[in-house]
Amino acid sequence: MSLQLYLVFFDSLFSTYPNAMISADIGIAASSFLLFLIYKKKTKGIKIYKYVVSLFLVGFSLSLPLYLYDHLDFN
Repeated sequence: MSLQLYLVFFDSLFSTYPNAMISADIGIAASSFLLFLIYKKKTKGIKIYKYVVSLFLVGFSLSLPLYLYDHLDFN
């Protein structure tokens, strides 16, 4: 039953052209942000766990602002 719900979700997600374009755009943005986080972890040694968890549990709309707020220079 859960596999059926999974398939229905993705079928409706890409059912129309605008839905498919928005889904692809957000998917590409989230994937590139994940690659950016991995790059920053390797070069600067930052901890990326809270950004990755927020990316997968809530989404890109939480993960990117959280990263930007944490790395904001207040001076």
